[in-house]
Amino acid sequence: MNVRRKRDSRRIGRLGCGASRLRNGGGRLDVVGTALVLLAVAITPFLAGCDVSFGGVRVPGDSGVPPAVQWQGDTLLWGAEIKPEALAMINRSRGFCHLTMYELADADILDALSRAAARGVDVEVVVDATEPHTLATGLPFLRSHHIKVRTLVISGGISHIKSLVTEDGSGMHALLGGMNFGEYSWQNHDAAVYMSRANDSFEGLFEQDYARADGDDRPALQFGPPLVYDTGIEPALLAAVSDARSAIDIEAFAFTSQDLITALGAAVSRGVVVHVLLDPVQPYNHKTARRLQAEGVQVRYYAPYAGEYLHAKIVAIDGGRYVFVGSANFSYHGFSVNHEGDVELTGAYPFGQSIDADETTQFARGSDVAGGSDGSGDSAYGTGGNGGSNGGGYGSTSGYGGG
Repeated sequence: MNVRRKRDSRRIGRLGCGASRLRNGGGRLDVVGTALVLLAVAITPFLAGCDVSFGGVRVPGDSGVPPAVQWQGDTLLWGAEIKPEALAMINRSRGFCHLTMYELADADILDALSRAAARGVDVEVVVDATEPHTLATGLPFLRSHHIKVRTLVISGGISHIKSLVTEDGSGMHALLGGMNFGEYSWQNHDAAVYMSRANDSFEGLFEQDYARADGDDRPALQFGPPLVYDTGIEPALLAAVSDARSAIDIEAFAFTSQDLITALGAAVSRGVVVHVLLDPVQPYNHKTARRLQAEGVQVRYYAPYAGEYLHAKIVAIDGGRYVFVGSANFSYHGFSVNHEGDVELTGAYPFGQSIDADETTQFARGSDVAGGSDGSGDSAYGTGGNGGSNGGGYGSTSGYGGG
């Protein structure tokens, strides 16, 4: 790394110095990327039983995709709503388009990146060095189209963050959440936050990742809220849980953290009502379900509409006083080993209400926890190993807490 390393150093330094002082950018609402999504979602209730298309992603009319919700220039997006927003961001980009992704294999996303590069946009991509669909599809495509791409190796884990940062002449925008950009990822029950006025933290973290993927081993810089990442996610989440006053709603793809289980139990003892919705396919969730029940937490398993995963990693506390949306599974690897990224928002009550409403809907549809102390008798929709693809769902799951 020669010329690029010098450029990385300048850009990271510029973005990192003030990042800790920046707040989440609200500002002017950018409706261009979400208008069609909102229209599609608005008519969804009238199409029960019919297939609905979100930006080319077809989902059943009764797929349970909640409507997009806006707050201070940010938008909470669910499931198939996320792809058209990502495409709109890429298509609008003029200055740069920077993507960090675990699974990258969607043909429309790849084509959009190629077109952006062809019109002179600075397109740069960082992908995990181990994800099989990325290695088989995304990486060869990007290289064959001469798009700048680097693979990031995480010792003992994976680069699991899902972040898109763009500049289109009106400012910097970011999309971050739990949704992979795989061929079938959009079918999963998942969420992401689009920020129409993102602060420098998101681009700063990308630049740092891009440099790390080329061997830069300098000490990591610190980037500020609303971005929380890597080992900073668990302390932020535990602090928010410890401050909960009335209610906590959680949707989790993979949940094994004993510290979080204990914190939720302590919240219950303070009179907080705690609901946790778990993906039924992940075998380790069954033991967690029994432990949560023992702590007084109300737990159910997600009921798929069409074989999809509950892939979300989201938390709403006190109806939105705290909201977490991101890539980190609630596990040792998610909190301590993998490269992960979440947004922590405070006072985001429209987002919290959306999450609470979805939790209520999915709890009513879901299945009970039953069986022995290890959850061996639970109703489930298939089981999957700690590596490769899990049966019955869309996408892949890694032994390092991937997915």
